[in-house]
Amino acid sequence: MNYTHLTISERAELYKLRETDKLSMSVIAATMKRSKSTISRELNRNTSEEYKVYLPDTADETARQRRAKGKGRFKRISATTIEEVKQGLEQYHSPEQIAGRMKREGKPTVSYETIYQMIYANHQELGMWKQYLRQKQKRRRRKGVKQKRGGIPNRVGIENRPAIADLKTEIGHWESDTVIGVNHSGVVVTHVDKASKYLLFWVSQKQNNGRD
Repeated sequence: MNYTHLTISERAELYKLRETDKLSMSVIAATMKRSKSTISRELNRNTSEEYKVYLPDTADETARQRRAKGKGRFKRISATTIEEVKQGLEQYHSPEQIAGRMKREGKPTVSYETIYQMIYANHQELGMWKQYLRQKQKRRRRKGVKQKRGGIPNRVGIENRPAIADLKTEIGHWESDTVIGVNHSGVVVTHVDKASKYLLFWVSQKQNNGRD
């Protein structure tokens, strides 16, 4: 996935197409040769909160200030590390997996907490990669707070998985996940072989005992 910021001239064109010509986002995206998600994101993030309208100069300054703030917060993290995080997310690896793998391989790394922070702060446009998170907007507990519910005794962390598993060249390395329905109405358990993508799943549904 390649993404570049809109230039001031593109923002001026977007203003004309959106506010003057009243075109839809689909038509604007096609006209500007940008993705619809890029146009939508630009309007959502950089529309003036004071005037409730998209203004190119205001949008450009808002975006510039946001980038400057992000660079100061994560300035020690290299572009190479950022790119590796993006590649890992595109493969639907969790921030925990990405941080663990980089540490295991002896590469410069960041904590999974920092990866989450960079995504939600949109550092280096990492906000575009939020779509690859397995559980969007999941509740995350603060670092240092112990979590007792749902713990697995003698659990072995995913960071200890053999490196060959990430290469996806050898059958026999499985990833499992559990989804619990609203009000614990049912459970779905999935197991996927990383190399072959062979899927096994088990479904359990709670009986309603004749009650509506």
